[in-house]
Amino acid sequence: MYNLQMLQVLKDYLDELKKIDIEAAAIIIYSTLVLLFAIFLRRTHIILPRDVFVERLIVVGLIYVVTPFFLYFVFKHEPKDFGISLGNPKQWLKEVLFFYAIFLIILFITFKFTNLKNVYPLYRKATHGMSYFFFYQLIQLWYMLGWEFFFRGFMLFGLERTFGRLSILIQAIPFAIVHFKKPQIEAYGAIFAGIFLGIIGLRARTFLPCVLLHYLILLTADILGILF
Repeated sequence: MYNLQMLQVLKDYLDELKKIDIEAAAIIIYSTLVLLFAIFLRRTHIILPRDVFVERLIVVGLIYVVTPFFLYFVFKHEPKDFGISLGNPKQWLKEVLFFYAIFLIILFITFKFTNLKNVYPLYRKATHGMSYFFFYQLIQLWYMLGWEFFFRGFMLFGLERTFGRLSILIQAIPFAIVHFKKPQIEAYGAIFAGIFLGIIGLRARTFLPCVLLHYLILLTADILGILF
């Protein structure tokens, strides 16, 4: 009797799983695995074995760019289904510049009254000269491309098909959590930044404005970190 009851419980659980959208479940589970892999990834000794920080940005950026395409092909999507599109650049460029101006004020105030000026640039060699600084910015742009594609492309647009606008909040959760090593003020701010960038992405129907805005903010943070 007990075994029959347990079999019925297992059947009930399987029936519950069948009610879940397969693609949405795959995106959530797969993205979690990818993020955990990126967090636990240690030194790779592939590209720049003597520069651990920069090599990590290159490799993890590559992971964020490449791994989503596994599900892209499994579920037979078009590029625009994951936010891979130009959208309307004339429209979203104006919005990016407008919001960047707002964030510029916030950054000035934050760097003036907090310890963020002692944190940025994260790559300390960027303070050793213009060649190091521009090299780092190139690598950081690549990393932001992969980062934003993963969150505001793969996750945001991938989950929108099932959850609609709620996908904005869903992708903002892991986005904020992976900031756990950053200063507290930045980590808490990442919650709202993730939501805000999600709205921008869905409005523009592309993840590209998120890349540009996020990168401009980081570039400004690096410059302020050197100036302050």
